[in-house]
Amino acid sequence: MPTTRTLRLALLALCVVAHSSRAATDFYATRPLFERPFPAQRVPAGLKSLSARECGGCHVAIYREWRQSVHAQAWVDPQFQAEMRKQPRVSWMCVNCHTPLVNQLDSLVVGLEGGDVERPVRRANPDYVPAFEEEAITCAACHVRDGAVEGPFREVRAPHATRYSAEFRSSALCLRCHQAVQSYPGKNFICTFQTGDEWRAGPWAARGAPCQDCHMPAVTRPLVAGGAPRRSGLHGWIGSHLRKGRETAPALWDSLAARLPPGVELRPDPAPRTTPGASATWRVRVVNAHAGHSLPTGDPEREVRVELAALSAAGDTLARSELTIAQRYQWYPVVRKLSDDRLAAGAQATATLRFRTPRGAYRLVARALNQRISDANADYHHLPAWYPRRVEVARVEVAVPGR
Repeated sequence: MPTTRTLRLALLALCVVAHSSRAATDFYATRPLFERPFPAQRVPAGLKSLSARECGGCHVAIYREWRQSVHAQAWVDPQFQAEMRKQPRVSWMCVNCHTPLVNQLDSLVVGLEGGDVERPVRRANPDYVPAFEEEAITCAACHVRDGAVEGPFREVRAPHATRYSAEFRSSALCLRCHQAVQSYPGKNFICTFQTGDEWRAGPWAARGAPCQDCHMPAVTRPLVAGGAPRRSGLHGWIGSHLRKGRETAPALWDSLAARLPPGVELRPDPAPRTTPGASATWRVRVVNAHAGHSLPTGDPEREVRVELAALSAAGDTLARSELTIAQRYQWYPVVRKLSDDRLAAGAQATATLRFRTPRGAYRLVARALNQRISDANADYHHLPAWYPRRVEVARVEVAVPGR
């Protein structure tokens, strides 16, 4: 039998835990939406855990797609981990999008010393599950609420508790993290993920096309082995067509990427018709033809680079030019946006190449690359050599016969 003193200590511990949980809940309620984790979730009846692996036992195809996604790699992503090491005192704000459930957080914030975001008051999290942290934006982060598995279907027969949610047919769930804009007075950092604002300002939102229409292409298939086919969405969340580097099934990733055309299209003018030795100009329109938001979007380090070149028949470079489409910031000593020439949905820019027409045949080549991070910044963060930094997403070539 436990002693009276043991019972009192246990009761006191429970009271401390309850007080810390309430204090954390009250604190997060004062913060912007993207700085709030989802409350700790209990395992729905009929399931053994909240792990994605548990979901994958029945939802085999969806689980395999999720494992290739940037969502599954959001915690282990080398760039994210490098940013966390660079500014550990503000990591409490970032983790709520990369590990969205309280169950995934090793500590909770209950306040700020002097109101300073770099001086969080932390408390141990009694609901923390260490193995769950690395699953990042896991199935439960979107689908488990209040003891049930939520989804977009009203009529469901499942061996676990289920509930319908209209959120899965709107952009609301996505924009909890992909619309994250906040400045911090006196600090040289900001949060500037404006994909939601960009989408709302464009034609895609006006015609009722949510994020899922592009980033979760529709597919009709059984959701579980032996089930009836249903129209649902692929769970790969392809965006920039730039891998994270830890995909477990590269061929599957490729097939998912093939379902979403790159946002940018290159539309070249005809090759100039000039005599050998004369000056010539070739223009290529760079069009945001397929993205419902700006290109690039998200992290302000991202760029769209357009490279033009004139190549001789032997492959020698006769001339080249480059157009960089991006937003540019001054980070020190204070944060200030210097410029922003990104392409809104449907907008276009023009890349120009000037060269002297060679004798004989030659080629004009244009290619667009989505760049996640510059080589200089990747090296500064000591990112591994295998980490994907850029990918070619569009290319056109014009063969010009000799004169």
